[in-house]
Amino acid sequence: MAWDPEKYREKREKVLGVKKRGLSFGTLTVVVAGVILLGMVSLGAPGAISYMKTRHLDDAIFKMADNQVWPTSLVAQIGEIHGVSGTSLDTHNTRLVVTFDRRHTGPDAVNALFSRHGIAATLLNQVSHRQRMVTIEAEKEAEGETP
Repeated sequence: MAWDPEKYREKREKVLGVKKRGLSFGTLTVVVAGVILLGMVSLGAPGAISYMKTRHLDDAIFKMADNQVWPTSLVAQIGEIHGVSGTSLDTHNTRLVVTFDRRHTGPDAVNALFSRHGIAATLLNQVSHRQRMVTIEAEKEAEGETP
């Protein structure tokens, strides 16, 4: 019968003073790879989640004829339309920004509400919500740079 080195491995290691300490190389590489992956996911996940939440949102910017101020009751009614997620006015209350989900509604629904109330309003622009937010941030940075 041939001598089996595995049979007496523990006894040899005990006599020679070989001790198992710490993590093995394989375990260490798995831990390092996990930390790297977790870091990459934590950097990319917020942007992806933000995109998924706002990918169907559009902003429509309206202005009343003769630069009149928007009635607050009308702004509240626009906010109640199915698919509209928000309304906001500019600093002079002359421009109305309606944020809506383009899968459910559009500027036509808002225009229909204007015609029911007999209000002459013009659609100035319809732009992606994310694009408008980027534009607003760029304008804020530009204002901060100039004295």
